[in-house]
Amino acid sequence: MCPWRLACGIIQLTIMTKFWAHCGIVLLIALLLRLGAVLAVRPWSEQYVRLYLIHDPQVYHDLAVIFQKDGITEDFRNTVAVYAPGYPILLGIVYKLFGVNLMPPVILNVLLSVITCVVLMVTTRKVFGERTAIVAGLLFALHPHSIRFSTILYSETLFMLIASIFVLALLYIQPLNKKWVWGAVNVALVASLGAFSRISMLYFSVLAVLCWIISNKPSWRLALRQFSLFAIIYLIFLSPWMIHNKLHHGTFRLSVSGEYNLLALVVGSAKADDIDTFHVLKNELLKTAYERAKQDGVNNIFEISGYFLDLAIEEISKDPSRFLLAQTKGMYNFWFRPVQAKSSRVSELLQNDPKIAYYIYYSYVFQAILFLAWIALFFDKGRIPTPWKVLSVVAVIYFAFTIGNAAYSRFFLHALPYILPVAAVNLVSFYDWVRKSALNRAD
Repeated sequence: MCPWRLACGIIQLTIMTKFWAHCGIVLLIALLLRLGAVLAVRPWSEQYVRLYLIHDPQVYHDLAVIFQKDGITEDFRNTVAVYAPGYPILLGIVYKLFGVNLMPPVILNVLLSVITCVVLMVTTRKVFGERTAIVAGLLFALHPHSIRFSTILYSETLFMLIASIFVLALLYIQPLNKKWVWGAVNVALVASLGAFSRISMLYFSVLAVLCWIISNKPSWRLALRQFSLFAIIYLIFLSPWMIHNKLHHGTFRLSVSGEYNLLALVVGSAKADDIDTFHVLKNELLKTAYERAKQDGVNNIFEISGYFLDLAIEEISKDPSRFLLAQTKGMYNFWFRPVQAKSSRVSELLQNDPKIAYYIYYSYVFQAILFLAWIALFFDKGRIPTPWKVLSVVAVIYFAFTIGNAAYSRFFLHALPYILPVAAVNLVSFYDWVRKSALNRAD
């Protein structure tokens, strides 16, 4: 073998080994922080059940128990029409394997979160290089919300992993990539799994793929072929779920969460200035919709969704300006509201565990830094490809506006995989600028 080639091979291997060594350190940090958070909340205690197994986690837990005992029942089907079935089924499988115990699913959440960190670094490395990949991984490892919610039975941890794989798959849908057909199939598969885990992915994936294809500026024929193939394969992967609903609910529709969230989250939060009032108004709005449906003799949850939509439009038309203002406030809260602020919920958490205050303060600082790093994409000159800018901005706007003023840290995680790579690029660029300025002053 040529000595020059041998030397180049050794150097390349050394560089790769150094990168994966850094990745290992980042993953160790991510794992230790999440395990520390698990020890802090103590999933084996009664206090955990009282403080954290409430609202959505309680629903997911109850559905998982139903799945573990009886499989997919009528109650299960009716509930997952609002709550997507993916995460409850995953929890149900865990309960089948280990029994109804909260520790195994929490540990699973931790592992899913660490795997997400790996996928983010691999994706970022492919586009922006190794330094940026390590920074993106470190941002995720240290992110306060991704740490905290890996200890609670929310679907966000699973959804972040699927979203990260979705972004990785998008890299193969580009004009010069000969594997774009395979890429479109993979994107459709991951998107369908995402919709199965959280229904907001159903519509976002279509919007994201469309924006990604257009911003890559292919010929219109290639763009049409790529999007058409994705749409067809996407429908094929979703069809078993659609057929299941047709057999049991009489409709090919997958969910009613769009109408439900519009009424319960967007309209409910527009009418309230604090979370406690929001929960009261949300329950009142839902009760009104259900009562109207009952008066008309409607029992099918998919038919009841029409009453959600009618009442939401009715409430919005009363004061459209308040609704628009709430959406604007929701964008701010999407970034900077770490917990359900101004609520008895925070008081209860602080009373039972004063250390939660550190999480709140840390969240404000971290989110402020992350926001500044992300917002710099609007001033970027060539370091970030246009498709990445478009995808990141679309994700932030979509996931913020679909929940309105009800936004807080849990919902921010939906957009996190689309934010971190872009923020990492800007942080690395800022570091290089500071370093260069310091060297110039030293000279």
